[in-house]
Amino acid sequence: MRQNNKLKLLIITDFYYPHWTGISKAMLYLVKSLEDIYKINVLTTRFDKTLLKKEVIGKTTVMRASPLFSFSRTYFSPEFLLKFFLISRSFDVIFINSPCTYILPVSILSKLLKKKLIMFHQGDLILPRSFLNRIIEKIFDFSTLVSFFLADKVATYTEDYALSSRVLKPFKNKLSSFIVPITKRINGNKKSKVTLLLKSYKEKNKILFGFAGRFVQEKGFDILFQAIPEIIKSSPDAHFFFAGSIDIKYENFFNQTNLIYQKVKHHITLLGLLQENDLSDFYHSIDFIIAPSRSDCFNLTQAEAMMAGKPAVVSDIPGLRMPVKQTGFGLIFEKENYHDLAQKIIKSILIKNLFLKSQVEVNNYFSYKKNVKAIREYIED
Repeated sequence: MRQNNKLKLLIITDFYYPHWTGISKAMLYLVKSLEDIYKINVLTTRFDKTLLKKEVIGKTTVMRASPLFSFSRTYFSPEFLLKFFLISRSFDVIFINSPCTYILPVSILSKLLKKKLIMFHQGDLILPRSFLNRIIEKIFDFSTLVSFFLADKVATYTEDYALSSRVLKPFKNKLSSFIVPITKRINGNKKSKVTLLLKSYKEKNKILFGFAGRFVQEKGFDILFQAIPEIIKSSPDAHFFFAGSIDIKYENFFNQTNLIYQKVKHHITLLGLLQENDLSDFYHSIDFIIAPSRSDCFNLTQAEAMMAGKPAVVSDIPGLRMPVKQTGFGLIFEKENYHDLAQKIIKSILIKNLFLKSQVEVNNYFSYKKNVKAIREYIED
């Protein structure tokens, strides 16, 4: 079954590169770290009609199933399940990236085919409050719970998050935790538009705070907006840069926060969705990263910024808090408390030099070699 003695791994994920969210980007990091070790194929959704149905990215074959229709955050594709059924027999391990639309049928088929089935859970589904969304969440929970029961192993980033997860808590006996191996970014391009823009603010003695991601309620950026007046009152040189899209089709949260935004927009610069090189320049140009999430299993932008030497100010929620808690490279504020967020940001400015002593702990926490080893043990044992 194995080609050239390499384990054959089939990764199932709703989205994959070039889809640019933390969940899909984490899978790209994982695949890149393992594609010299295993024979990897990725089965995903063709969310953009311009994408090829099959292509090789790096050393990995990516197969995309065309969707029949989209709903909320996901796409539905009968072709996805057909493709899985046709190709799954030739793989040793089925690896599902959760949350996943097809998690239950893929899990059932995998067990019927007597395949080793493992999961990596990147967070419970949390949608804006509405009766329909509660139903969607319940369906997700049921599908995921059954799938985790069928799985040989389940994993997530931290045990801290697992103990609070609606779907992971019942499976402590088969649970592992590890950080996806993240490639450390090289120093930013000194002549890029992002670098030059942020440099112009630094030349005015501004203190640059970055925040990034999808502008959805879950990420809590409105909490930061509420904190900004208090921050500016104490530290008038603070300025905030947002890297990400505000136009989220399934959740128009930016417009819902418009009244708050209008009051503080002079202290915020919207950079839009940054591509890989520009994002690297963003991390190296800011002074701090802020993650004010209401829920967040693991914040990839926080991790990337910390690895670029930028301390983090994060909310005290399971999962998100762990990189700061384990390394001391930043401060933690009380969830949804914008006053406490403001105070922690003000404090971070005063003690910034103290954070530099924790850079060794950051490097150890995100150690590429250590995290690759942990994933290999998870897959192979």
